[in-house]
Amino acid sequence: MVDYFAVFGVKRNASDREIKDAYRALAKKYHPDRIAHDAPGDPEAEHHMQEINEAKAVLFDPVLREEHRVTLRMRETMSAERIEELRRNSRFQGTTTYTPPPPRRPRSKWDKRWKQYTFGIIALLILVAAGIISYEIASSPRGLPADPIKDIIARYRKSNSNLLADSVASAPDTITFPDDSAPKLRRMGDILFSLGEYRSAAKYYEMYLKKAPENDTIIGNLSYAYFKEGRYAQTLQILSRQMHGDSNLVVAYYNVGELFLKEDKPFDARDAFLASIHIADSMARAGRRPPDDARRAKAELERIP
Repeated sequence: MVDYFAVFGVKRNASDREIKDAYRALAKKYHPDRIAHDAPGDPEAEHHMQEINEAKAVLFDPVLREEHRVTLRMRETMSAERIEELRRNSRFQGTTTYTPPPPRRPRSKWDKRWKQYTFGIIALLILVAAGIISYEIASSPRGLPADPIKDIIARYRKSNSNLLADSVASAPDTITFPDDSAPKLRRMGDILFSLGEYRSAAKYYEMYLKKAPENDTIIGNLSYAYFKEGRYAQTLQILSRQMHGDSNLVVAYYNVGELFLKEDKPFDARDAFLASIHIADSMARAGRRPPDDARRAKAELERIP
């Protein structure tokens, strides 16, 4: 992969002015008129001018420039040269000696009797529990309750609620994401989506939709990310609330229905196919031609039991 910052001879955090100044200097040096005058027919100079134009197309666009910077950083992190450099580092070098495992202890009579003692302890615990229940029933002034075990648990829960808590509150989601501009949020969401990190990609897409105009492509990716996370209700809700264009909705609902069928969820797939067919019928009544996915949705709906 070509490093366009290196082609311009600037740092990766260079400003727009520095990039434009570097381009002007290189364009003057390798301009076609000057090449034809100084070195006519020089293929190396023509190739260098082509690289300069390719770098200009990327670095002059702030969004493409940020994506190029992130891609270079990720490739350098996972490159073979970086791994070899870490391997040669003195901190990761050393000698190890093989230590054979200690000899096994000879089996004794206790190794053969552990099952007997285990079953004996379990039986003792059952007897203790039966004794506690019998004592509670006998000492209760109300006599035998309808559900003695439930009554005992309720009284112990009042005395010590921490010992018999029904459930433990789950830890809140502490993942934080940078509050960047909308183009950066979209690019990071696209990169994480392509890597299969759907949970993080969904977070970036949600923040992007709060800052930028609604985009059907982003909404489709967000719907698929919800599906991969198992949030099936939100998979359909995001399409019905934010996606624009009847044709896009017909295609999106059909694709989501296919995903539900692959996950063996016929009821959710039926809802998605019905939504696709309903929108296609509205388009037909208005004199517009619906996409072919509506016909496929009807065929899939007939096959669902």
